[in-house]
Amino acid sequence: MSTFAQKDRREDPRKRTRIVPMEVLLLGFPRTGTSTMQSALEILGIGPVCHGPDIFLQSLDMDMALQGLEAKFLPQQATCPPFGRQEFDQLFWKYRAISDSPGCHFGPELMASYPDAKVVLVERDIDSWLQSYSGTVATVGFQRGIFYNLISLLSPIPAGRRTRVEQMLRTITRGAKSKEEVLQQICDIYREHYAEVREAAKPGQLLDYRLGDGWEPLCKFLGKPVPDVPFPHKNERAEFVEKQMAGKALMVATAKRRMFLGVMVLMGGAAVLWALS
Repeated sequence: MSTFAQKDRREDPRKRTRIVPMEVLLLGFPRTGTSTMQSALEILGIGPVCHGPDIFLQSLDMDMALQGLEAKFLPQQATCPPFGRQEFDQLFWKYRAISDSPGCHFGPELMASYPDAKVVLVERDIDSWLQSYSGTVATVGFQRGIFYNLISLLSPIPAGRRTRVEQMLRTITRGAKSKEEVLQQICDIYREHYAEVREAAKPGQLLDYRLGDGWEPLCKFLGKPVPDVPFPHKNERAEFVEKQMAGKALMVATAKRRMFLGVMVLMGGAAVLWALS
């Protein structure tokens, strides 16, 4: 399981080329069973699946994704043209499927770039979805407070990952400056996203899937035999919290280590000055 404690490889995505075909686009918003659907596809042999943290945890990948999101949502401040097949092949080079953000926010663009890929759309009741989104993604994206800011200064790599989540939220909401502003807009963005994906779909390309429907409709749509295992069920909120706890633990441990080294340097310097006095 990817966590905010995962190592940043700092690999330049623009030097990569696609090595496997793109087969499935899971274009539901975050907090719509994206981890569950990722597991289901991988059981069916459609993998690896690029789930959100696979991009978030790699700084150069996320920087590239943010450039593409700016080109789409904030073109007046974009530093590159809108993304197309070449950029998506570089960013999602080794993946047969995409799930969760930032990928889902490129829905129609991915569909145009991979016209043969199947599209699966999972939608939740918007009120329950908003409650889940507010307590997870939006909260992580706008962490505040003196303690958090101090730890961030002493532990810049994991803190930078959270900064990129905030930047993504600001971008897809076209400039929201706080969690409250994100939540004021996100339901309209949610509705627009699902409408755009459905409008862009060719006949037979899209499956509107409901969590709880099991294997039958998904396997029929993807042309796969029904596996002899239960349909996966991920406790996504618990998994999300676990990832954040791992990230916070890394931030605190890094900060403590740097504080200890700083104190040792100061003590060593003081000892030298005392010896010379």
